[in-house]
Amino acid sequence: MGINEIYDLLKKYREHRCTPEEEERIARWYEQFDDEVENLPEVPEGKLEQLWFFIKRKIYVPWTWRVVVFYRYAVAIIILAMLGSGVIYFRGSDEPERQELTQQDILPAQGVAVLQLSDGREVPLNSTTIIQEQEGVVIKNDSSHVLDYTLATAKSEPLYNTITVPAGGEFRVLLSDGSSVCLNSCSALTYPVPFTGDVREVKLTGEAYFDVTKSDKPFIVKMADIDVRVLGTSFNLSGYTMNQDVSVTLVSGEVTVHNHQLQQDFNITPGMRFEYNRENHQVKMTEVDPELYISWMKGKFRFEDMRLEDIMVTLNRWYDCTVSYSDDALRDLRFTGAAEKDRSASYLLELIEMITEVKFQVDGKHILITRK
Repeated sequence: MGINEIYDLLKKYREHRCTPEEEERIARWYEQFDDEVENLPEVPEGKLEQLWFFIKRKIYVPWTWRVVVFYRYAVAIIILAMLGSGVIYFRGSDEPERQELTQQDILPAQGVAVLQLSDGREVPLNSTTIIQEQEGVVIKNDSSHVLDYTLATAKSEPLYNTITVPAGGEFRVLLSDGSSVCLNSCSALTYPVPFTGDVREVKLTGEAYFDVTKSDKPFIVKMADIDVRVLGTSFNLSGYTMNQDVSVTLVSGEVTVHNHQLQQDFNITPGMRFEYNRENHQVKMTEVDPELYISWMKGKFRFEDMRLEDIMVTLNRWYDCTVSYSDDALRDLRFTGAAEKDRSASYLLELIEMITEVKFQVDGKHILITRK
């Protein structure tokens, strides 16, 4: 079977237009190809893994043989496209649509993080500099998006700073006790310049990964719905106001989560995820792979059985775009997938488009989602 014929047949398969005889031809071809897929030297191993995440996206439809088999064929067609031209697309009538999506691309936002000092001054963090706080406190800001407070010493009066990270940004703060906080896009952290007293306390909105230095003094992260209390540990904390859930994912150590609404404490051990639903006030604790929830700070989007609407909210925080739906039912479609964050939006949208009935129409920084 030739490459062009394979493209045409798999396109028909995706659109559910294949005859039983054509499905049988695809099955025979794939069985010949199957054993060689993982060993193709031209395709980096990481790309194969990433593509497979997208093929395995989950949609709430009847689980038929047709759906299962298509996942396997989609892997093959994507790999063939990569080998042939380095560009993922379907040949034929779909090509003009693919070109249109690429031409109207959305790049990651380039907002600048801002540091608010204790006296109200605001300092854009867009260059390497030494920032002078009150009472001679020195704050170092370097070109790798790291704000360093480890030279700060205790003063008579507590001083507080707030760092705000915009869409498309990430920033790391080294607190005065050596604890590290990686802030995700559209997040803000308020913290003492040097920690004083018997408790190390910070306030977070949005999402951050904490690597807390061990100490006899408790480290407490306060949010609108929960407080997280630790002595020394690593965890991811997410509580965007646009999201329905507040979550804590523990990588190492042990944390105690205090829920304000329920007035209840929950202890979490490594590999566990705490989720609190703001609407129904339900708490769920599950065992997870923490890597899935900290991939954002490693330069990747990873989605596991996530609603399309929640995926687009995540993309909006990175690309600073707006989204609308021609059919509200599209919001609840669920996907599993992965993509690099340094790519344009079309990279991710094309992969979703390729294996689903969803179509993305990009106009400036607006994305309209329709059915094909």
